[in-house]
Amino acid sequence: MADEDLGRLDEWFGRILHGLSPAERKRAAMKLGQALRRANLKRISSNTNPDGTPFEPRKARYDRKGRLRMKAGAKMFRGLRMAKQWKIDADQDGVEIAPVSPVAARMGRVSQFGETITVGRLRSGKRIRARYPERRLLGLSAEDEDLAMLIAAEMIEPD
Repeated sequence: MADEDLGRLDEWFGRILHGLSPAERKRAAMKLGQALRRANLKRISSNTNPDGTPFEPRKARYDRKGRLRMKAGAKMFRGLRMAKQWKIDADQDGVEIAPVSPVAARMGRVSQFGETITVGRLRSGKRIRARYPERRLLGLSAEDEDLAMLIAAEMIEPD
C-alpha cells in the first residue's frame, strides 16, 4: 500500500471517528487493532508479505559436522505467529500493534528491515555476522484497507 493511500485512509477514518465520543473512538481503535493483528498473524503464519508475495525461503541449517539439521523452506516465526506476542495499544487518537517482549521486538525488527546481526563467535572471538533478508511482518494490504472501512461502517451504523 502506498503512503498516499494510507494517508487517505487515515484522513477518511479520522473524519468518521471525529464525530464519535472518545470512548467510542477508543473502542473503534481497539477493534481495528484486533482485526489488523489477526490479519497480520495470518499472513505471518502463511509466510507472505503484505503485498501477497512469499517470504524469501529459509536457508537449510547444518551442524558442525556438515549434517542437515533443518531443511530449507521451513516455516518461520513460530513465536511471532501467536497473538499473545503482540500487544495492542489503543486510545482515542489511534492504535499501535507492537511486540510484547524485547526479544520478539528484536527478532521482528531484524526480519522486517533486513538487518545484519551477530549470530555467533568463532573460537578466536571474531564475530559471525549474518544479513537477514527483508521479510515484511507487519503492514497494510488492500484487504486490511477494506477491513478498516468495514469497521468504520459498523461504528456509524451499529446494527
